[in-house]
Amino acid sequence: MQPRALQTGSDSAFHRVAPPSPGREFASGGPWRLVDLVGDGGSAQVWRAIDDAGRSVALKILRAAPTHSAASSARLECEHSLLAALAHDHVVATFGLVAQSGNPALALEYLPGGDLVSLAGAHPRHWIEAVRAVHAALAHLHARGFVHRDVKARNVLFGADGRARLIDFASVLPRGAVRPRGGTTAAHSAPGREYAAVEPCDDAHALAVLIYELLAGRLPYGVGGYASVTAGAAWPLAADADSAAATLARRVLEVLGMREARLSAFEDVLESVALAYR
Repeated sequence: MQPRALQTGSDSAFHRVAPPSPGREFASGGPWRLVDLVGDGGSAQVWRAIDDAGRSVALKILRAAPTHSAASSARLECEHSLLAALAHDHVVATFGLVAQSGNPALALEYLPGGDLVSLAGAHPRHWIEAVRAVHAALAHLHARGFVHRDVKARNVLFGADGRARLIDFASVLPRGAVRPRGGTTAAHSAPGREYAAVEPCDDAHALAVLIYELLAGRLPYGVGGYASVTAGAAWPLAADADSAAATLARRVLEVLGMREARLSAFEDVLESVALAYR
């Protein structure tokens, strides 16, 4: 299934179809039939839907008006446009924009393999390639002048092919943008940057938090993040950890201690650790 924009004209980003409910068909998509709810957030729900050939998509559907605003619809359009432009092996693919009587939706690649949260605390051999995939996706995004702003284990999903994809681009902003309130996760936010412009170092810090969580099975500063603690992150590994894992842990602690970390700080160590476990 190839990405496509489901648009009816230059003056409308959304194609009008039926309201969302289990079993409802989406005539513009193949058609698509809603099967089950797979995600439920404050502003949107994500449904698994299938077409006549049995192929699945994930429909990210904004909640019915008046709950959603014109700004929410605009963000969904921007998310689609960005994903279509990125077109990366480790970024979730978009198949287009649809709507159901005032409920805008984004059709996305369906990823049934679970998320990285399930691998927290597992041996690095089980998740190192997924972390390398996230690193590659972020480098691709940063090279185009954008910052993800919500990198975390729950936003990394696996496809049926086992390949990891970075998801949830709703909070993405251009590099140098004024930092808004909200849109990120406190546990992954970099210290001392509450009022700074949005920069790639925000994602680099969040990636360090993600790797720490995978190594240790816990977040470095708890759910409240750096602002909720008085001490630095503890060593994340058991005393008998192998040398490759220890090397990665040391780099993670170094990056967590940087005020403006660089994504490139992980390039060499991720490659060497991956080689060690092959």
